[in-house]
Amino acid sequence: MIAGSWIVVASLASGVGTLTLLGRLWRYREKPGAKWFLLSLVCQALWSVSYAVSLLVFDETVRLALEVLGWALLAGIAVYFLAFALAYTGRGHLVETPWYRALLTLPAVAVVLLGTNPWHGLVWDEFSVVAVAGLAGTAYELRLWAVVVATGGVLIALLGSLVLFDTVASYGRLYRREAIAVGVSTVPPLSAVIVWLYEIGPVPELNFATVLFLPHIALDAYAFVRSDMFEFHPATRREGERAAIEDLGNPVVVVDEHDRIVTLNAAAESVLGVEKAQALTEPLAAFLTDETFAGPDETDRVTVDTDGRRRTYSLATTPLTASGDRLGSTVVLQDITEEIQREQRLQVLNRVVRHNLRNDMTVVRGFAEAANEATDDTEVSELLDTVEGKADDLVDLGEKARAIEGILGADRRATTVELAALLSDAVDDVDADVPIATDVPDVTVTVDADTLRVLCVALVENAVEHGSTSPESRTPRDAVEHGSTSPGSHSRRDAATAQPDETSDERAPVRVTATVRDGGVEIAIADDGPGLPEHELDVLAAGEETDLEHSTGLGLWLASWATRRLGGDLNFEVDDGTTARLWFPVEEDGKPS
Repeated sequence: MIAGSWIVVASLASGVGTLTLLGRLWRYREKPGAKWFLLSLVCQALWSVSYAVSLLVFDETVRLALEVLGWALLAGIAVYFLAFALAYTGRGHLVETPWYRALLTLPAVAVVLLGTNPWHGLVWDEFSVVAVAGLAGTAYELRLWAVVVATGGVLIALLGSLVLFDTVASYGRLYRREAIAVGVSTVPPLSAVIVWLYEIGPVPELNFATVLFLPHIALDAYAFVRSDMFEFHPATRREGERAAIEDLGNPVVVVDEHDRIVTLNAAAESVLGVEKAQALTEPLAAFLTDETFAGPDETDRVTVDTDGRRRTYSLATTPLTASGDRLGSTVVLQDITEEIQREQRLQVLNRVVRHNLRNDMTVVRGFAEAANEATDDTEVSELLDTVEGKADDLVDLGEKARAIEGILGADRRATTVELAALLSDAVDDVDADVPIATDVPDVTVTVDADTLRVLCVALVENAVEHGSTSPESRTPRDAVEHGSTSPGSHSRRDAATAQPDETSDERAPVRVTATVRDGGVEIAIADDGPGLPEHELDVLAAGEETDLEHSTGLGLWLASWATRRLGGDLNFEVDDGTTARLWFPVEEDGKPS
């Protein structure tokens, strides 16, 4: 029996063990860094088996070929292990750099240089096969630069271990055991390589690294198989820390692909009522009040009990990826409790006030109308006419508020309509005592038709009010005070006047034109009135009303909000009248109908 046969058996065992580990980890091949680790295992398995075979080959030519292969595989183990450590800890972008891509060619370079060494002698000289304990060992003298390069290879593998140890220092208990196991696993084979490289041991002709792969494999198996190291990888946390600022005022939680907490900032600790150390690896749902939480990708708001108070938060979820792989998500929580309560209060107040306003003003108008019919006093009748008009204005104001809530608060979709028909209907909805000229091309457009119609009605009403020369027209005011966009809501004064026919007369007091341009439609509504008051436009430009600067109604606000809903632009030109220019995009260019 060969005295050194145990080395052959141990090397073969290392190869078999490595292949077994490779098979167990194959399912993780899409995880960050996994493909590099698997490549290093492939090199490790090939080296273990090929070295076991080489120890039984005394033919110098074949032994030389196997020695070259061993050096190339050793280089591959080093560069692939460092690539794994970088990618696994969230530094995968470094592997994509040109310098590291060049480093990845080291195994191929080793094959070329060592394979051609018998001709140029640049790497070693005096290669020979030496019998040691019945095995075929090798003896040769490495050139100094080759020793330096080989030492660099050892340092590359050592750097990979240091990167993993950095994970221990940076991320605490979550990855501590796994990272220590993998980092320490490289120590036995690297020690054997150093002893062999510098001929420190008693048998420099033999390399015991393949034997010491056995504890290396055991530690890797513990980390990756038993402890699921690829299930919890620090790349998720590192990428999350890049996206989330620790001192951000809003709560930020980083979760992995299974919605387990990887890290969270101080604001999130306060909101969820948990310290970071206790929250790590726990499901995010465990700290939420919602029992039906389906994950941040499927849920847009959640409720949390904080200090005995229930708060509602909206979720803004950003996927975390590395090299195209989904690692998890960064979840930002925005407290919307006050916003929801404010919306509820406004809805209640709006409906109650509008309902009471309509009912009470209907009663007021009825009494005023009855009193007007019962009196013969002209002066009293005029006063009662004013009361009736004001009552109509307030009822119309309530109807306008209802129209705003109904149109802007609903979830509407674009439909294909004929532009000329839509604008014709909008003009028909306006009770006017002046001619309205229209010039609209026969095109079809795809747009939110209901919103566009209400918007055009508001603008035409405004033009009629400001452009009218009728004695019925009073001081320039927002048209909403005098007419609703609802076709069924008209005042008695308006009903008393006939709706004029549309005309193409360019001298008409109100003119409606439309053109198709720039991927959308421009509608211009012009009048010959005194022009919109400057303070009305200032309020719209400021986007808010104050005690000193406020509009006199809702019509222009409706026009502004509806324009935003359409994604368009609305401008007013005041010069010898007012021209409202509305442009809005359409999903398709206007086409002849």
